[in-house]
This record gives sequence, C-alpha cells and structure tokens, in this order.
Amino acid sequence: MASGHWLLAAADSIPDANARWKYDGEACLRTGALFTAVMISAAVVHSAIGETTPQRCAPRLRDALEGPVIFDPAACRQEGGYTALLPASAGRFWNVPSTTLYPARALLLVPAPERCAPVEDRPWWVVPLDGPAQLCSTALLASLASLGRRRLIPSDGELR
Repeated sequence: MASGHWLLAAADSIPDANARWKYDGEACLRTGALFTAVMISAAVVHSAIGETTPQRCAPRLRDALEGPVIFDPAACRQEGGYTALLPASAGRFWNVPSTTLYPARALLLVPAPERCAPVEDRPWWVVPLDGPAQLCSTALLASLASLGRRRLIPSDGELR
C-alpha cells in the first residue's frame, strides 16, 4: 500500500482522492511533480507486444517497461489506450511519435491500487506500481512505441 500513499501525494486533496479511490475506484492525480504520464494507443502497444488484449499484454509489458501501466478502454476514441507512468523529468524532453505526453499539472484518472482487472469501461492497472517511485524506463517506453509504430506504418509510409 506504500505505492498508493506515494501516488496520493500527487492529488490536489489527499483525503478527497483517497475517498474517490475507496468509493469510485479511481481518482484524478496531477502529473509533473512525482511522475509524468505518456499514453499510447492500444493498436501501437498490441503491435509492439504481439498480443491483442491488455490481459495478454500484461506480462510482456511488465518485463518490457519495468514499471506501472494503466489501461483505459475508453481512451483513444474508445479503442483503448495504455498510460505508462514515467519519472517527472521525462516530461521535459519527451518527443516520441505515436504517443501523447500529459503536460505538467494535467489531471490523470488513476485507478485505485487494488484495481488490477477490468471493471466495465473504467481504467485499471495492467501493470501495478510495485512501490513508491518505481516507474517505467523512459528509454524502454520510447523503444516499445517506436517498434509498434514501425510495425503499423512500414517504410512505405502506408498505415496498415
């Protein structure tokens, strides 16, 4: 639960965010101070990983990124998106095609730490946070996004 307490430090109001986690299973946290967040469409991630569902991607994402990843089935025009949590410093230089960086101080809908399975169309942890500040590798996420993009858009530039 230490990771949950650490995440709550990114809330505008820790008691309110904790209550939202308890009653709604999700709360809005601010990016930029403790962590930043990068979203990648399910199509790009699935292309890179070689799997077609978040559940099947989970073990490979854990190994590939070494940090926490949220899946939101309602993201990316209802096609689903993966959001990786990265060190806050990554936000200063992140510029990777086929990804979306949350700007500093943006609100990110974060599932409660125990929500590690799909719940209707709500966000959930595909790869939970293992501990305070144990975030995804910036270089590994950039590599994964680049691989997925290359597989979707070959050298001739035509989207598959």
